[in-house]
Amino acid sequence: MSEKNARRIKAWMTLNGVRQADIAKEMGLSRTMIQRFITGHSTSTRVYEYFINLGCPREYFVGRTEARRAA
Repeated sequence: MSEKNARRIKAWMTLNGVRQADIAKEMGLSRTMIQRFITGHSTSTRVYEYFINLGCPREYFVGRTEARRAA
């Protein structure tokens, strides 16, 4: 995943008051897993769908395996 998209996701999270720690806690995952997902170092259809359900724009995930599977 591009660094640009990771920055876009982080900016979206900030604007919407979404914190990595809160996502991790709610999903029963580590904060590190969420960070690795955001930066594209880890894949997870479950985390991808969580972000989409929160309202994060799909175009921020262009090129990701999860986005291609969900299409």
